[in-house]
Amino acid sequence: MFVVDPNPTFTHPVKVKVPVDGGYEEQSFKVTFNVIPTDEVADFDLGNGEGSTAFLRRAVKHMDDLIGKDEKPVPYSDKLRDLLLGQLYVRKALARAYFDAMSGAQSGN
Repeated sequence: MFVVDPNPTFTHPVKVKVPVDGGYEEQSFKVTFNVIPTDEVADFDLGNGEGSTAFLRRAVKHMDDLIGKDEKPVPYSDKLRDLLLGQLYVRKALARAYFDAMSGAQSGN
């Protein structure tokens, strides 16, 4: 059976290679993504910063498992999303997680 959902979402872990002195530290958090229709994806210019930022703002619905430097939970907000989108290593991880999930869904069909 196939479930018809006019506004599908999915939640996946996102692994981020965070630059640290002398290398990287792998950290992760959970992201709930909106499934963006194929024709709408084509409207975004993913080859430039502005277009990819707009795409990621549309794709990210919610983020979980985020903590601050004080190790206390940080609640999700659009302002926090935009702050994280300003970090290249976070952007790359989000885009990779979204497109990996979507391509995995396609290959399973």
